[in-house]
Amino acid sequence: MERTSIYTPEQNGIAEKFNRTAMDGVRVMLHDSGLQPKFWAESLLTFVHAKNRCEHKLTSPLTPIEIWSGFKPSVRHFRIFGSLAYVHIPKIKRNKSQPRAKLGILVGYSLRTKGYRIFLPNENKVIETIHVYIDESKNGVRSLFGKNKQCEYAKFNLNSVNEFEDLDDSNYAKLLNK
Repeated sequence: MERTSIYTPEQNGIAEKFNRTAMDGVRVMLHDSGLQPKFWAESLLTFVHAKNRCEHKLTSPLTPIEIWSGFKPSVRHFRIFGSLAYVHIPKIKRNKSQPRAKLGILVGYSLRTKGYRIFLPNENKVIETIHVYIDESKNGVRSLFGKNKQCEYAKFNLNSVNEFEDLDDSNYAKLLNK
């Protein structure tokens, strides 16, 4: 491994080119979705997730993930970034008169499991779940906040919260008492 001198990014042209490409992708995704620039990290993770599953002229006919893992990746789970999402609320967390879903915005793919990362604007948090319906025909920000609005929110934790799927016996009692 060869190190580069400080303050000389031109010595590492390949990495700098990828960084430029990734940030161009982030800007386009955020602009198209209507999400604020504060979602750049979610957008970057989503961009890299997709980029690693697409062929490249240097790796063709294989993808970077295929070279690394030895398995052809699936892209069937790909959805449009920023789409309107309906997150299912399990029966244990609601009663008969409450809604069966929460409205959210697709901001990426789960890092640890099969599923999606959904931003819930009413709760100011990002959750990971597979129990979601994603309506790719509707933009989440425009559907929830109006045609010319951007998503405004308070600070939220970017760490994944898998609140609906990590229920053990001790948590059931807490949920029933809410």
